[in-house]
Amino acid sequence: MTAARQPHPPVTGPGRRLLVWRDSCHFNRWEDKPCVVCDRPTPLRSHRGEPVHKVCAEDWNTAHPTEVRFVSDAEPKSRTKRDHA
Repeated sequence: MTAARQPHPPVTGPGRRLLVWRDSCHFNRWEDKPCVVCDRPTPLRSHRGEPVHKVCAEDWNTAHPTEVRFVSDAEPKSRTKRDHA
């Protein structure tokens, strides 16, 4: 008999903003480096090239709300949005 799955804890909380890292520049498939926050290996990179897990970056942003270190990607232009004349 298999054990029942436990629900996952909520991803977001008060004051927590999730980062949008869809650009391929955030992933280095050739080399894992120690995360600047937790020191575990990660293939992910911030916009500045710092090795950092996305969740670690989100936690850091929550703990330091007045500092800008880890940011989301710019929103891509929508192909379906028709704002021209």
